[in-house]
Amino acid sequence: MNETKIRRVLGTGTYTAIRSEPDGLVTLRAVGLLNCANYKAQLEQRPERIRPPFYDMAFYVSDICLPAMLPFDISITVFGSDDSEAITVYDATGSVDVPVKNVFEEESHFAVAEGAADRDEFLVYARLPVGDGRLHGCIVVPADTMVLAIYFLAFGPASKAECEAFAAEKCGTSINVPAVPWPSGDE
Repeated sequence: MNETKIRRVLGTGTYTAIRSEPDGLVTLRAVGLLNCANYKAQLEQRPERIRPPFYDMAFYVSDICLPAMLPFDISITVFGSDDSEAITVYDATGSVDVPVKNVFEEESHFAVAEGAADRDEFLVYARLPVGDGRLHGCIVVPADTMVLAIYFLAFGPASKAECEAFAAEKCGTSINVPAVPWPSGDE
């Protein structure tokens, strides 16, 4: 009988940390896309006994992949982070210091949605490094586009021209993605 073993690997996501009022607790959030429906994403506290604690962006993967775009949105409460300016997350790209913002400093989701058409900010994402560690498989996307978890943020936000120049210089061939590469329900 063939049994599929589940492995724990470090993945990537987009992270935010928001301090709530009046208790001062920090909520750490990771969002992204998995490329297999049977994969799981999880933020896990690392074993170091420090305040605030460090976290791993862990993916649980198997040898069998059920191909599907699976979004993840994980939120955890970080205890012992009363006066911290950043929370450290370890992922496939190394360590990421996530700045802690106060809840009232964060933009309203409605303001972001209304201003999305007016923004001219883009990001460069690259595939996770292999071999020599150079950037490869870069894509240039609008700043509010979700990408698969096999990519990490390499550059931005910046203008489209700056992002394309960065991708051409650092990645060789790059792909420009107008928005999302799949049809939306509006079409």
